[in-house]
Amino acid sequence: MLKRFFYFLVIVLFVSQIAPSQATDTAKSFIEDLGRRAIESLTTPGASQSQLEANFQSLLEEGFDVQAIGQFVMGRYWNRMSPDQQARFIPLFERRLKTSYANRFQEYRGVAFNVKSARKSGSYIIVSSTIQKPGGPLTPVDWNVQDGKIQDVKVEGVSMSITIRDEYSALVQSNNGDIEKFLDILG
Repeated sequence: MLKRFFYFLVIVLFVSQIAPSQATDTAKSFIEDLGRRAIESLTTPGASQSQLEANFQSLLEEGFDVQAIGQFVMGRYWNRMSPDQQARFIPLFERRLKTSYANRFQEYRGVAFNVKSARKSGSYIIVSSTIQKPGGPLTPVDWNVQDGKIQDVKVEGVSMSITIRDEYSALVQSNNGDIEKFLDILG
């Protein structure tokens, strides 16, 4: 009886180590592929603004959990929003991401992107990478991946989601907490 229990315990421990390893390997491959394609499609010389935005939109939809990020960046205001306001917010949020970040990728022409490692942290898998512009310093970038989608990006330890949340919170507060005014400003 003790021998069977021991074998059972060994099998459970072995299997429990395989699943996290596969998940981290999958997340690491996902970020490597998405990063490579982002650099290829968003740093094309002579690409029009509309083409860059379309390329970014495609990568955003494929790789990021925009709904979860949108809820996070709204923070405490998310629950104060009506279902209609929530439904209007997500496309506005996505459009703002597209227009602001598609432009920034032009600065990344010739960049070296390297995925270093992946590790499980709570419900997330943190994929650590570096980005280096030609002649520039090595910049650490961590990708928080959950359920096959990016939930947050941390550049040099600074969370992009928290940065946007702080910006949006200040914008809502500057309009006396009026969500309709906030949505009008975003629109």
